[in-house]
Amino acid sequence: MKKTNNFLLLLNIFFLLFYSFQLLVYTDEFALKNLGIFNHAVAGLSEIIGIIFLALSISVVYIWKNNIKGQLPLFLSILLIQVLIFFNFLRYIFTDSPGETTIESIIFNAFIFFIGGLVNFLFILINFKTLK
Repeated sequence: MKKTNNFLLLLNIFFLLFYSFQLLVYTDEFALKNLGIFNHAVAGLSEIIGIIFLALSISVVYIWKNNIKGQLPLFLSILLIQVLIFFNFLRYIFTDSPGETTIESIIFNAFIFFIGGLVNFLFILINFKTLK
């Protein structure tokens, strides 16, 4: 069970860091490719979201190294964020209205958030009693 937990936590950290890195380091490129637009307001919001994902990933690393006991609210919050972002992307896919970006980019991002949410859900399911 310990190896499964380590693997699931590592995947969760990877997904959070992937988007954090994209939003903080490649803000302009990320905004243009995924949002189809770039201006200072979009860049600022992208960076704030990147900081949030970075903070969540650091929190998960800290919990991983110390103890997951009692950390259900954090993991549920991360899961909720992942699920809501996934559903938001699905909205663009089903309405076939990608805006200024491409539908392929939206599908890719939806897939990443679906996998991240699934990994987080499995972790919560396996460790529910410990996380409470």
